[in-house]
Amino acid sequence: MEKNRLFVLRDFEPEEPVLSAGYLCDFTDLEVKSVLLDDILKEPEEIKNIQDMFIDFEAKSLRDTRDLLTTVSLKEAVDFVEQNTHRRLWKLVNEAALDKLNFSLAERAMVKNEDYYGVQLVNTISKMEEKVKQKAEVACYFKKYDEAE
Repeated sequence: MEKNRLFVLRDFEPEEPVLSAGYLCDFTDLEVKSVLLDDILKEPEEIKNIQDMFIDFEAKSLRDTRDLLTTVSLKEAVDFVEQNTHRRLWKLVNEAALDKLNFSLAERAMVKNEDYYGVQLVNTISKMEEKVKQKAEVACYFKKYDEAE
């Protein structure tokens, strides 16, 4: 962290800097969480919601994977994730593959994440004959119960 810029390094190469006045407090799953400590110390009584004092930044590979999953084919997105492998990126691929009922790709992504129960779920869902039931099971997996009904 420089004075007002946040750099995320990948293999000792910096990604493009992000303007930030926060202090680092967490970096997990390609997300940086920072806290606006100066604002808290300046006017602590004026803070109505402490969650507003935290800012999350996504690493470039996470942002790019999200963009690729919405704009190009799943195969191209998987190629990108294989070059920039990370559990969080495979989780995004898994979600997109399940959403499109591509069970072979979803199973592969779950294997990369070492999600044994997810692999069992995919095998169970893929054996269902009706697409409507498959979509309902996927919606339940994502905790979208209203959609599943």
